[in-house]
Amino acid sequence: MKKNALKIAVLTAAALGAGSAPAFARVNVDLNIGSPERVIVVPQGPPPRRFEIDHRPRFLYTPPLGFYVSVDGPYDIVYYEDRYYIYDDGRWYGSSAYNGPWVYVDEHRLPGRLHRFRHEDIRRYRDHEYRRYRDEGRNDRGPRDHDRFDRDRERHDHDRWR
Repeated sequence: MKKNALKIAVLTAAALGAGSAPAFARVNVDLNIGSPERVIVVPQGPPPRRFEIDHRPRFLYTPPLGFYVSVDGPYDIVYYEDRYYIYDDGRWYGSSAYNGPWVYVDEHRLPGRLHRFRHEDIRRYRDHEYRRYRDEGRNDRGPRDHDRFDRDRERHDHDRWR
């Protein structure tokens, strides 16, 4: 009987081990913490704008503003840090030349000094300074090419920070 029990155990073990395929285990873990990756959509600004500027504008340095504003022209052009800016229909446009090409400038990308003032305030300060120039016969800040007023700007900024 011991022989039969041993034969049965050996045959059972052989049958179970010989006919089975090897077992493979695969583990796949996906862990997602937080929300899925955000897609940032950058809105396109308006297309480049064309402004008809026939001649080089004359600029008036306005100390309260700290930059030049054009006078006697069809547009209010601001000259600041070697760039020109025009405000038109609620939008700012910028250029490296007074006659363009003009591209849209988002309000948050404007230079800080320019962003500080509303367009109406820029006109008001410019008009006030122009009347002072005209009424007092002053020649130190009169409308001229902006290159001639670097000394006024430097003098004003120097006095302000003393």
